Amino acid sequence: MFYRLIISSVFCCFGLMAQDFPIEGQLFPIEEENLLEVIKRSVKEPSEEQLQKWQHTLEEKIRRPSPVPGLQEAKTERSWYFDPTKTFEEEVTDLEGNVIVHAGRSINPLETMTLHIGLLFFDGDLDEHIEWAKFQEVEFKWILVKGSPLTLEEEEERNVYFDQGGMYCKMFGIKNIPCRVTQEGKKLLVEEIPIKRRNR
Repeated sequence: MFYRLIISSVFCCFGLMAQDFPIEGQLFPIEEENLLEVIKRSVKEPSEEQLQKWQHTLEEKIRRPSPVPGLQEAKTERSWYFDPTKTFEEEVTDLEGNVIVHAGRSINPLETMTLHIGLLFFDGDLDEHIEWAKFQEVEFKWILVKGSPLTLEEEEERNVYFDQGGMYCKMFGIKNIPCRVTQEGKKLLVEEIPIKRRNR
């Protein structure tokens, strides 16, 4: 294609001055190389050792995700309310084009649903945090900010989640752990709760 563009440009610039010139030397057809073949040659087939290394790295990432950055151990109690109300700047439609939510409307999901199970954010590598989570009076979802959720699931025989990338910590404004989130009316109560650490 590159050669064709050059030839086209030459004809555009000098088309009016075209004339017959004698042929000198042998002519060869312009052939474009298949781009896929070029890529195949440049990309080497990974070795069995590389594949095993990549698989091991992936398994480690799944088993122990990167800790949520910027979190500290709670030293003092801190609590606040989180309002989940969302105001839509544009209208929301279904697949058939019917308007579901008009632009400018505000919706609070807690007006039509109840958070029956609270949320606990804590460090899965600390025994004190795990003990704190286990002895909560009501049922909570366990959400780790550090540690191995799969290992803790196996040890405690319950579902354990991980706040990937700190998405929920950012949304709720959590800075310190452990932290507890429960519903109060149409808002969520977020509590950072200091606990005693055993001397090691």
